[in-house]
Amino acid sequence: MRVAKKKSMSPTELIDWLNDEGVIDLDWDFPEDGDLIEAGLDSAVVLKLIVAIHDQFEIELDPADLTRDNLATPTSLAAFIDGRIA
Repeated sequence: MRVAKKKSMSPTELIDWLNDEGVIDLDWDFPEDGDLIEAGLDSAVVLKLIVAIHDQFEIELDPADLTRDNLATPTSLAAFIDGRIA
């Protein structure tokens, strides 16, 4: 059994992690319910996100996982990740 590097992240921790990993550049005060797509989450960023999630949590994302509902905000993304590693 593979163990994830970290079990879960709060939305605020996720924002910091996305910045630290160079996935997307978000303001330090980006809201937990802020729209990631409006903030620049495009197809190139999604590819970086897939790799970063795999590296950090050792989970693979399927195309069906890449929905607006899952990727809309730091809160929804953190909940999605938490659900996949639970």
